[in-house]
Amino acid sequence: MRKLGVAVVVGLALVLTGCSGSTTYSSAEALADAFVEAGGECPTPQVIDESMLGEGAQGVLCQESATFLTVFDSAAAKDRYLAETGDSQLVRFGGDYWIAAGQDESILDQLGGSRIN
Repeated sequence: MRKLGVAVVVGLALVLTGCSGSTTYSSAEALADAFVEAGGECPTPQVIDESMLGEGAQGVLCQESATFLTVFDSAAAKDRYLAETGDSQLVRFGGDYWIAAGQDESILDQLGGSRIN
């Protein structure tokens, strides 16, 4: 019984503290809001059509800061997107279901993800 209690406490601690890619966003607009709260510039986010990003993806472009913010329906959709787009000149951070790509690493780093090379 004691082992079960320890396992529950450890599991709960992991859930509460999260891991590097655990921050989630419900939509590209929510990611854009977080980007602005972190100090990014995005007064007129432009919706990027799913056909440009791939199935299971939604995104916005913050033209003023040249930042792309994309949220995915699944990890598979994100992995497919990364495989199709390959390496990037932009700084990219992401979580399990999102990617933020732009030029200002100090702002992107605040979104709760980890660096994508």
